[in-house]
Amino acid sequence: MLRAYLPPFIISALICGGLTYYVKRLAEKLKLFDLPTPRKVHTSPLPRLGGVAIVVAFLIMIIGYTFASNRLNFGLSELLFVDQKIVGMVIGLLILLVVGIIDDIRGVAPLKKLFWQLLAAIIVVSFGVSISFLRLPFGNHIDLTNVQIHFCTFGDCFNIAILADLISIFWILLLINTFNFLDGLDGLATGISLISAMAIFFLSLSLGQDASALLAIIIAGTTIGFLPWNFNPARIFLGDSGSMTLGYLVAVLAMISGGKLATSFLVLGIPVLDVGWVVLRRVFKGKSPFLADKRHFHHRLLTAGLTQRQAVLLLYIISIVFGSVAVISKTQEKIAALVVLVGLTVALALILIVLELRKRRKNG
Repeated sequence: MLRAYLPPFIISALICGGLTYYVKRLAEKLKLFDLPTPRKVHTSPLPRLGGVAIVVAFLIMIIGYTFASNRLNFGLSELLFVDQKIVGMVIGLLILLVVGIIDDIRGVAPLKKLFWQLLAAIIVVSFGVSISFLRLPFGNHIDLTNVQIHFCTFGDCFNIAILADLISIFWILLLINTFNFLDGLDGLATGISLISAMAIFFLSLSLGQDASALLAIIIAGTTIGFLPWNFNPARIFLGDSGSMTLGYLVAVLAMISGGKLATSFLVLGIPVLDVGWVVLRRVFKGKSPFLADKRHFHHRLLTAGLTQRQAVLLLYIISIVFGSVAVISKTQEKIAALVVLVGLTVALALILIVLELRKRRKNG
C-alpha cells in the first residue's frame, strides 16, 4: 500500500527542490535578503521567499492529482469538478502566500497580518473544513456541531455550527502563528512540518483515509524537498510566505478528514506551549504579543550552549517520539502522552533557565 504514495512524495520533493533553486536566484537578483539583527541568529544576509517554492510545488501536485484522479475527494460537494474542501484550502493558502510575500518584501503590520490570517481561516472553515467533535479519554466525544445558528437569506437557509467553527478558526490561527514563531533556527519549522505531515499520513493510512493520506504525503514531499536548502547552514529562508503557509497547511491537514488534533498537538506540543508562554509573558510585561525577541524555547537551547544543529535535532527527536506515540496509541494513551509532554516541557524550561542563570553569573 505504501508504494501508491511513493510517486507523489518523490515528485513533490523533486519539484519543490528544483523550484527552490530558481526562487533563491530570483530573491538574490531582487536583493530580497533577510538581514542580520540582534534578535536573529544568522550573521550574514540570506535570501528569503522560500515559501513561494513550497506553495507552488504543493499547488502543482494538488492540481495534477485533482484532474488526473479522484483520490483527493473528501466527500463533500464539488465546485468546478474540485472537492469543496480543497477549493477552500487553496483560496486560504493563496491569501496567506500573497500576504507573506508582501511581508517578506516590505513588511506588514502585525494586526493587518492577523486580519488576513483570520480571513484565510474563515474561508477554509466556510468551505467545510472544521473540527466537528473532540474525543474524551474514555471513548466518548463532545459533539461540537450541537450549538448552531440558523438563518435564511435570498431564499436559502443555512446552519452554522458556531462552536465547531470558532474552535476550528482558533486552531488554524494558533498553528499559523506557532510556525511563524518557530521559524527562528535553520530548518526547524520545515522539519517539524515534515514530521507533523508524516505522523498524520501514517494515522490516515491506518484509518483507511486515502485522500487525507495523499494530502499529507504531498505536504511531506514538498517540505523534504525544501529542507536541504533550509537546514543549517541555510541557503534560503522560509520567510513569512513559508512559515505562515506551512502552519496553515498542517492545521488544515489535521482537520480535513476528521479531527487529528491530539496527534498534531503531540508533534507540535513544545512549540505550541512555547508560543502560549511567550505571549503571556509579553502581555503581563505590558508588551505587544507580536514583539519579536530571543526568548523562545529554541533560542534558550542556544543560550544553554547547544549549536543550531544540535538544538534543531533535539526538537526533531522529541517531535518524532511523541508523533510516533500518537500514531500507535488510543485516545486514553494520547491524553497520558500529552500530560508527559507538558511535564517534559516544564522540566526542560526550568533546566534551561538554571543553565542560563549560571552562564550569566559565570560571564558576569
